Amino acid sequence: MGRYYPVYLDIARRRCVVIGAGPVAERKVRQLLAAGADVTLVSPEATPELRRSAEAGRLRWIERGYAEGDLAGAFLAIAATDDTEVNRAVSAEAERERALLNVVDVPSLCTFVAPAIVERGPVTVAISTGGASPALARKIRELMNGTQHPGVDDAGPYCRCLSWADAADVLADVRAELKSRRHTASPEAWQQAMDEETLALVRAGQSRAARERLLRALLGAAAKG
Repeated sequence: MGRYYPVYLDIARRRCVVIGAGPVAERKVRQLLAAGADVTLVSPEATPELRRSAEAGRLRWIERGYAEGDLAGAFLAIAATDDTEVNRAVSAEAERERALLNVVDVPSLCTFVAPAIVERGPVTVAISTGGASPALARKIRELMNGTQHPGVDDAGPYCRCLSWADAADVLADVRAELKSRRHTASPEAWQQAMDEETLALVRAGQSRAARERLLRALLGAAAKG
């Protein structure tokens, strides 16, 4: 099995087509809309949520089965059907249109596979096994998300690294401040400044103190350099 190149795509305002409108398609459409995509749904039926989105004008719904030409101008397409012939036809058209394609649970027809996602504030972690085991990707996601705690009873995330997601806004503010002062900090300086005391301040709601502490550490590192 080949390796995949990991990437995050900017699909805002880009044409994305979803074939099928069951629960899996609903989840895919929800993610596409959240990313600002221009979504077209192709299916004779749709879940209540997808119907409401179409009625609200959040997506375009073509109420029929897939037909050749549906992917014209598409940047990305997702086939969420269990019809082998339809999936193959969608794959062939995506190839002609040079559209990125994910056929759910059929890696051989995909040009990209959808990872399991962990989201915490502005931080998104994508987990992939390269199509080898979606179940393993989901298991890792649940462990990171704190929905499964082997032998652990606390309410915090099992993957402690996600605690730093709470500091994303503080880190962004400090980065912007450094740029405004025309200071640069090395990756190593950032890592040293991002210590447990800074994180504790963030989690205690003392964002201003955390910003000041980070800024002092990074400016000090720049001066030493």
